[in-house]
Amino acid sequence: MSSPSTVHVQLGDRGYDIAIGPGSLKHLHPTLTSMHQSGARNAFVVVDSGVPTRFLEAIERTCEAIGLKVSTATITPTESIKTIETYQDLLTQIASTGHSRVDPVIALGGGIVGDLAGFVAASYRRGVPIIQCPTTLLSMVDASVGGKTGFNLQISNADGSPKLLKNLVGAFWQPDLVITDIDVLDSLEARYRRSGLAECIKHGCIAHGFNHPELMDWMIANLDQIIAFEPQAISELVSRNVALKASVVAADEREDTSMQGGRMLLNFGHTFGHAIETIAHLSPNKDDPSLAPLHHGEAVALGMVAACRAAESAHNLSPTVGDELVSLLDRVALPSRVPGLPSNDDLIERMGHDKKATAGSVRVIYPIQRGKCEVFADADPSHLAAGFDAIRC
Repeated sequence: MSSPSTVHVQLGDRGYDIAIGPGSLKHLHPTLTSMHQSGARNAFVVVDSGVPTRFLEAIERTCEAIGLKVSTATITPTESIKTIETYQDLLTQIASTGHSRVDPVIALGGGIVGDLAGFVAASYRRGVPIIQCPTTLLSMVDASVGGKTGFNLQISNADGSPKLLKNLVGAFWQPDLVITDIDVLDSLEARYRRSGLAECIKHGCIAHGFNHPELMDWMIANLDQIIAFEPQAISELVSRNVALKASVVAADEREDTSMQGGRMLLNFGHTFGHAIETIAHLSPNKDDPSLAPLHHGEAVALGMVAACRAAESAHNLSPTVGDELVSLLDRVALPSRVPGLPSNDDLIERMGHDKKATAGSVRVIYPIQRGKCEVFADADPSHLAAGFDAIRC
């Protein structure tokens, strides 16, 4: 078993470590001990119902050995429960435990659990400590790092039908520690593993702009081992991706909209992807509609392809960039086309509700060359339409 590695997020006195590798849950002990010595008496654990019991039990044993009383809230994570109602329910539960301002919240699950638990920690008593323990590849390399928290908001269309707006309510609240135990990935279904690889590929598509130019080539060279989920390859994959995101967050913690790049570049593929992710009937496989709806990583994969093809229309990006992306997605069994998309007008209108939209205009991240992207404000609808047309089937 390889030893866990550590990546530090440089944010001054709010900086924190990310422990990565098999068995890294043991890194909880010193942090929780320090919190207990500073007055913590309770721990509130928000756990994904699909996480194997042994990982929750390991956290409970650690807490109890230190002297922390453990309370647990279990949720079954879907986009439809990432709502104000679930948030309120979690607040009610944590308040009933007598949780103080120095007591930690511990998130044990994927991105939905981490986002909800993180927002509870950010807002309960105006802020309590949060320890993120991501259990999906996607949350390990992306959602657990950087302090973004929150939930979705549902509104009504003009015809009265519901529309889900992703992550429209939230706050930045940095964790005190992130524990990325690679062992938990053994319990993931193949589809969830593939979904996480989409975010890794996304990082490769922006890596040249953040002094990690080798990331994409390393992933391609080691793709067979990554697809096989060999522990050593996955540990290094996570470490490399987390190092990239940590450097982005350190330079632009709160996604400064005045920057021509920075943290916004992490949204490559997301503005297109969010427009289709909440369309309930979309399936990643045209021959199997039962797979609907899209998982987040599947929507991001499609969104990246759409962004590449839109960029070809917008500023003559070489098609080789999008071709390489499609080839890579094919190898890891992620979709590059999707059946059943609504009209381009409908999709572009959905993009306008994205939280990155400004003053009614759509900002998108377009690649400008292999491994490098830029922010484009007030995107031309005809270019957006070309992107969506490229992923139809």
